[in-house]
Amino acid sequence: MLKNTKKSLFHIMFISALFVFNGCGDIENSDENTVGANFVSAEIIDDINASVMLQVVKSAIYSSATNAFGYKAVKIHYNTTMQDGSTVLASGLLIIPSATDAYKQYLTSLGKTYSISMICDNHGTIFTDAEAPTNVEVHNGMPDYSVAVLMAGYAGFAAIMPDYVGYGTSHGKNHPYILEKGSAQASLDMIKASVKYMTDNGVLFNGQLYVTGYSEGGYVAMSLAKDIEENHFSEFTLTGVAPMAGPYDVKGLGDIEIDASHIMVYPAFLAYLADAYSQGYSDISLSDVVKETNTTMFHSLFDGSKTNVEIHYALGLTVNYGFGSYPANALFKDSFIADYQSSDTNVFKTRLAQNNVNDWTPKTRMNLIHCVEDEIIPFSMSQGAYDNFIANGVSSSDLTLSPIPTSYLTDTSSSFVHANCGSTAYGVAVTWFDSIRGGN
Repeated sequence: MLKNTKKSLFHIMFISALFVFNGCGDIENSDENTVGANFVSAEIIDDINASVMLQVVKSAIYSSATNAFGYKAVKIHYNTTMQDGSTVLASGLLIIPSATDAYKQYLTSLGKTYSISMICDNHGTIFTDAEAPTNVEVHNGMPDYSVAVLMAGYAGFAAIMPDYVGYGTSHGKNHPYILEKGSAQASLDMIKASVKYMTDNGVLFNGQLYVTGYSEGGYVAMSLAKDIEENHFSEFTLTGVAPMAGPYDVKGLGDIEIDASHIMVYPAFLAYLADAYSQGYSDISLSDVVKETNTTMFHSLFDGSKTNVEIHYALGLTVNYGFGSYPANALFKDSFIADYQSSDTNVFKTRLAQNNVNDWTPKTRMNLIHCVEDEIIPFSMSQGAYDNFIANGVSSSDLTLSPIPTSYLTDTSSSFVHANCGSTAYGVAVTWFDSIRGGN
């Protein structure tokens, strides 16, 4: 059931994300987390002092701010493993906050050591390589990656932001879109490489690791947390997980979307899913799934050079730029839709179900954050995961469901609630992380 939430709670949570300035914790580095042998190289993209960051924080986050961390933006190159087991050189953005001498002296007066907690933030769906975190940071030439500013420049967390396979250094490789193993692996290996870089460069990591992400990134965050708990529990110490608006029940979402009577809100997402699964599984043929007969052209739409609008136009979805105007059979074959809806052995349906991450038993404290009127990734994705986790024995004291009503959104730049919800959701996530961060 939907938890009752008072409007004032969300205002308090979001504003407190701006006022929180507790430092980075006082837990000494215990080397509990893996130092990655997969680290290859690093290059510093930006090195911005606290006074510059304070002006950015004032203009982008909170106009009355009086303090900020400086930050160093580093492009990390590291080895990771693709879905087929091959090794690929990948990249990601590591943002390391730096405290002023005055702030360090303040911590000393409290008997605390300046050490850094770490958030692995997994980005939402992107279509162009220019949108990858490392490329955004390079192209802007200033700390304009807003999530990094919130996490590192204001709240003082180190932020790990994988580009994902298919973007950044691995541009040209197939991106494992909403594929559990591939999604988790690149982020897991980015964390390992980042810890290695920080250790080698004298940055004191206090062992507190947090995981979050929005939309596709919410799915990646859930996949990553599940993978760490089930397969890497001796290597990492997770402190908190905040998946936001992710398609955790992939098959359930497929059941909604792959229906001839259903109007697709965002066809490019579904086209990307079809392409990724056809590339990830030998028993799924793109020619059996989509109407477009030129499957080579179809696959090329996801090479990192096309925007969502360009993808829609290439597929003939030109009305309203392809958004919210076409039934599912404008993209998928009628024969495929009919078999998907009628057969429990449909291979695409089976593969979607295999990538569900909504029914396991988390051991780490988790906060599922989602806008209640999300029209692209329905709120039922988070509600269903919450209900399953409770049924599996997770204590309600360790599991939170944070529904965000549309009226609380601070961003109204898009016609989609899903897009507008991101900034508010991140405020809730970072506030929650700070509330459970040790050393406060």
